[in-house]
Amino acid sequence: MANATIVLKNPIEGPLTDPTTGENKVTQIREIILREPKYRDIMLLGEPAAFARSEGGMIYQAEKDEVVQGYIERLMISPQDRALLEQVSLADALQLKEAVFGFFQAARKAISPQS
Repeated sequence: MANATIVLKNPIEGPLTDPTTGENKVTQIREIILREPKYRDIMLLGEPAAFARSEGGMIYQAEKDEVVQGYIERLMISPQDRALLEQVSLADALQLKEAVFGFFQAARKAISPQS
């Protein structure tokens, strides 16, 4: 699976280094890129949700917000400053959460038997 690019509904501000001058300036950041989780990530953080079955047999999912946060911070490759996440709006935070769950859904689909 490829990286996930989250286009921010509400851009954030952060430093950008000019490649020609080496000068830092503040600019608007319009996207956040997360890399695909790997072996070490899941062994360290675990699953981002717990699954349970009700007495009636219905399966439900309980999200583990602290684990999802760990994935977002660990997988963020651009921008590289995790402190910038403090500026992210609610809508964009939900997009980041969905991207994390998307990685796991795609991996499960890839390993499930084809019917």
